[in-house]
Amino acid sequence: MTARDLKLDYFKVYDVEDRPATSAVQLRGQFDRRPVRMDLVLLDFFANAVSKNGEPLYDKNAHLTWYRGRQAAEPNRRVLLENQFGRQTVYIGNAIGLLVPTHKVERGMVFPDGLDHYKLYRVLDFGNVPNAVVRLRDQWGADEARLRAPLALGVPVVKRHGTKTYPIQNGRAHLLIYDMTPRTVQRTVRLRNQIRSEPVRVLRSAMLAVPSIKREWRQVAAASGGR
Repeated sequence: MTARDLKLDYFKVYDVEDRPATSAVQLRGQFDRRPVRMDLVLLDFFANAVSKNGEPLYDKNAHLTWYRGRQAAEPNRRVLLENQFGRQTVYIGNAIGLLVPTHKVERGMVFPDGLDHYKLYRVLDFGNVPNAVVRLRDQWGADEARLRAPLALGVPVVKRHGTKTYPIQNGRAHLLIYDMTPRTVQRTVRLRNQIRSEPVRVLRSAMLAVPSIKREWRQVAAASGGR
């Protein structure tokens, strides 16, 4: 179950200096009966496609910008996922943001036309954490990181922004986003996407987004446990 298999890369997620964002989008994914409005309020993180343990990238141009968002409350859900680290059950709560396909503006890079938008749900509870140290290499270098608890689940969504609609292109692949040991990075990059174009200062690596298959899900009254 590599990036090539799922046609979706691993992503190394970097903390950046927050930038305000003011935009409203309509989103509809596999959990939604109808489009749901989300107000984007902050540019929070940025993600590079990353090679894990020497595996090849699926798309070197794949980049994602993480916008913090607000929307109406949603029910809690139990989701069974599968990825290279095995099967993982997570309990998710409300949506917290949106991953937006992004052009990192530099020589040799183009916009990732085949990349979806991902609605981000907060992970409230989870099963076992993978006991894994991974080797990661992206356009900014190589390092090792230990995976920690899953923090968010990215679900592919149809996005409507203004008069334009962006359909789901790969509904099979989701992104389970794990906390990981950080590494300081000091860079400035220019990002361009459907929301805005601007330079962003990168501070440190923070998370690893892992392509995952959703095996089953159901609505639950409340999250299990109390993590």
